[in-house]
This record gives sequence, C-alpha cells and structure tokens, in this order.
Amino acid sequence: MKKAIIAITMIALAVLFSEHFHSFSVGFSLAIVAVSCGYLIAYQAILRPQYAMSFLVTAALVKLAITVIGVIWVFTADIIHSPLTFLIAYTLFSVIITYAVSRYRAHRRDISDQQQREIFHTGLYEELK
Repeated sequence: MKKAIIAITMIALAVLFSEHFHSFSVGFSLAIVAVSCGYLIAYQAILRPQYAMSFLVTAALVKLAITVIGVIWVFTADIIHSPLTFLIAYTLFSVIITYAVSRYRAHRRDISDQQQREIFHTGLYEELK
C-alpha cells in the first residue's frame, strides 16, 4: 500500500509540475545526490562502530553542504523558474529516498540474519551453507 501511495504521489506531482519541469527535475536530482552521499558516509559507521559519531556528523554536514551549494548554484545560474516546485520536489524525494534506503537496509539485514545461526547460545554466529 505504501508503494502505491508513493507511486501515485510521484505521478500526480509530475503531472502538476510539468509546467515547471526544470525546477522539478533539479530538485529531484539534488535530493538524490545529497541524500545518497550522506547515506554512503553514514553507513560506514556500521563497518567501523568506534567512529560512528564522526561518520554521522560528517554525513549530515556533507548533505547540508551539497544542498546549500546546489541551491546557490541553481539560483545563480537561473536554472529554475519556480522555487516552490523546487522545494516540494527536493523535500518529497528526500523523504522517498530515505524510505527506500531504509527498506533496502532492513531487507539486507533480514537476509543476513537468515544466513547465520547462533552457536550453542554463546552469542557467536556461524554462516549457514
């Protein structure tokens, strides 16, 4: 049901904002780049838990920097014609990308949990073959 609501919302917004397609596509693209870079850095904290806070702060700063630089560039180059369309597209696609990435991570975690078995309740795990 969530996927259907997201798909209907995206199609409706694309139709509503077809007049300001440049603003919509720039907001969409900037959201993809900013959120993806932020998550790539943030998920390094899983591999190195001792530096988790550093990775999370760095990810937030990178996302903020990409967003600010992108918005400044877009407005100085006069690429967009509707700031409201840009803002709605950026916000909506940031939420959608965040949802998609978290669902993907949960799916990967479920798969890895199914491939491991605890050894005699010791907290140690072995990989199932």
